[in-house]
Parts: sequence; structure tokens; C-alpha cells
Amino acid sequence: MSTMILSPNCLRRALPSLLIMAVGSVGAAAKVRSPYIDDNLLCRAQPLPAVVLHLTGDAWKLDSKGKASPLLEGMTIDEQEGVKTSATAFVSLLLGDGSRVVLPASSQVRLHLEKKLSIPQVVLEQGQAEAYVIKRASDHDRFQIVTPVGVLGVRGTHFRVRNDAQQSVLEVLDGQVAVKREMKSKPVENEVKVGARQGLLFKTQGELKPVELLAAPKLVGQDGQKGDAPVWSLYLRPLPGAQRYRAQVATDKAFMNIKQENFSSVPKMSFTGLKASFYHVRLSAYDENGLEGETGVYDIFYYPPTTQAH
Repeated sequence: MSTMILSPNCLRRALPSLLIMAVGSVGAAAKVRSPYIDDNLLCRAQPLPAVVLHLTGDAWKLDSKGKASPLLEGMTIDEQEGVKTSATAFVSLLLGDGSRVVLPASSQVRLHLEKKLSIPQVVLEQGQAEAYVIKRASDHDRFQIVTPVGVLGVRGTHFRVRNDAQQSVLEVLDGQVAVKREMKSKPVENEVKVGARQGLLFKTQGELKPVELLAAPKLVGQDGQKGDAPVWSLYLRPLPGAQRYRAQVATDKAFMNIKQENFSSVPKMSFTGLKASFYHVRLSAYDENGLEGETGVYDIFYYPPTTQAH
């Protein structure tokens, strides 16, 4: 990345992200980096710091030394800082270049910035991250997730990655992700490309072989129990090959503001404590290897009955 004088047009294009960073900081001044000119002579906003876009439940901001403080919507997360979520929390982060990262329960990440090409790196220390990366024509990665096993290089896509026991798990829903293992005792392996609707289990050793993901399960019905704490139940059509099901409830169609999620070994999911509202419901299933498949989204107006019928 070379140093250049920015044109007024470049500054105007980057102004929305600069304004987000300037007003997004809660309780501390954010470090705002000037936009830059990339290798294709296009104006780009700096990806870091990121802003906490949505927060449900309890989560913490980790400073560069690991000290934790309560996370709040609007906070900025800068280079060398991190986020940790509780067992019931969901956090979505907005990067300055428009990319988004969603952290579900019991997850922890730390943000880095590769200086030369201004590539944001999300170091996944625990749990799972779901990423939506802005697509660009480039010969270089525009986003990277670093796991204990290797590096995922992304030029624009929607994917999930999580650390599971002694391996990392990747599921690509749109676009393509390049996977490579970096072993200290061996030369870096050739990249393996994982395309849309494919998944990969990758360990420190063994073949890297993408497989097809399960299709999304179908919603076939719903009902609810009346009372002071009503239960909302969703019924799914059994999916061949599915070992477990997952359902998420969000208030936005992009699933940046997730309110609850549930897992079940049978095709029935139940939720409690939700208020009457219009919700977006996202369904998926896991195969025998633990890979989560494609997602199906349904829009439902939920009105919980609170009294018994007479």
C-alpha cells in the first residue's frame, strides 16, 4: 500500500465509514485511519477499527493486554483488541470496509491488521465466527481468518468457521475460501479452494478435501403453549443425513441482530421469552461429520398467547 494524497472524491467515498468510527466509540476515543488508494488506484476505507453493530446478552471487550470490560453497542474494536461472548450472547461487528462478522455464544476473537495491503485478520481463539466479506476484484486476500490450524483467505464471500477439538471447521455458503496450513516444521502447503455449498474439516495433518454441505431443512409448521411463559415451537421436515438441527431467531433479515438460537437432535425447535414481533428464522442441519449445511430463512410474525382460553 503506497502513500498518496487523497482526492476530494476519495474522501467523500470514505466519509460514511469515517463518521461511523468517529461517533461509534463508547467511553474512549477511536483511532481513525485515513482512507487509502489500493493497487488498482481505487479509494478504500480502512477496515479497522470495527464497530459493535448489535449486541444481545453479555459480552466483553478485550484490550491489547487481555483485560476485559463490558461490551456495549457502538464501541470500537481496534487492532490487537478482541471480543468475548457469554454462553447466551450474540455480537455483530461492522468493519470500516463494509464487511461484517457475527460472533455467537461462547466465542472469542482478536483483530489484527496486515499493514502492506491493509488486510483485516480475525484471529479465532474460541468458538465460531460467521463472516460476510465485501466482494472485490483483487489478486490479494481482502480478509483473513486465522485458526490454530491454518489461515483462511477470502476475497468476498459468506462463510462460517469454528474451532472444534483438535480441528477447525469451515462451511462456505457463498463465494470461495482459500485454505492453507502453515506448519513451522514444513513448507507451506498449496492452497485448497472451498467453494459455495462446500465444507471442510482441517486438522494439522491429513488430506484437505472439501465435501458438499447438507441442504437447508424445511419448516412445515409451528405452534405455541399458552401461559405466563409461552413456548414457541417450530416443526421441521426430517432431513436425510441430518444428525442435529439449528434454528436462529433475528430481528433483521441479514441476521446481524440475533436474539436466540437453539439446537436439537430431532426436527423440532422451541423458544421461550420472545416478545410479540416480526422475526426472521434461519434453519440449518449438521451432517455426520459435524458440518453445518445451507440455511433456509422464514419470515414469521410471532404473537405469544399469555392467557389460557376459556
